[in-house]
Amino acid sequence: MAHAQLLLQAPGTCRTLAMRDTDEDVHSLIVARTDAAIADLDDLRGRRLALGVDISSELYLVPTAQLAEDGFDIKSDCELVALEPTEYSNLQMWVDDRTIFGAVMDGRADAGVIFEPWLGYLLRRHELAPEDIVEVWRTRPYCHCAFTSSPGLSDETSERFTELLVAMDPDDPEIAEMMRMEHLSKWVRATDDGWTDLMSAVEKADLVGKIF
Repeated sequence: MAHAQLLLQAPGTCRTLAMRDTDEDVHSLIVARTDAAIADLDDLRGRRLALGVDISSELYLVPTAQLAEDGFDIKSDCELVALEPTEYSNLQMWVDDRTIFGAVMDGRADAGVIFEPWLGYLLRRHELAPEDIVEVWRTRPYCHCAFTSSPGLSDETSERFTELLVAMDPDDPEIAEMMRMEHLSKWVRATDDGWTDLMSAVEKADLVGKIF
């Protein structure tokens, strides 16, 4: 969200530099239990759907905007499930993937939106096999996080910073530990292109310039 906001508010001045390989071409998914008899969006009509809070990039904004493009209106085509948010250390209240997936598994929701990189962890946490859930729908690929340059950062410094990141050797034990903690296997160069869908969703939701 912060990166998309900068690109919207300072077009052509703030630049996208680099990101984790695990932030490139990610997806949000709608998942359901295999026994819920929900295989596609038509099956989801009239059923209970769990989402993140309405300013969540991956758990609300991107998926709901693309669902609308596919002819599915979350406000009229399904019943939205109200889930208790968790208060984080920055005092923000979030309904996260674990809460949504838990609601799907215990029957409070028939289906839920999750961020695909969390899927493996959630299956392990609930001791489930991949065949225990159904992927009902997925977004187009998008990018999730990136390093952003300020308007005053020179081209030379921006390029040097990006080169240093991309050159990090994952076989170096100290670097490998950092990468493990940050959930990546390498740094990659990034462009503005991967934020197009989120930027569009932010504009449609009238959130440009809003601070959370």
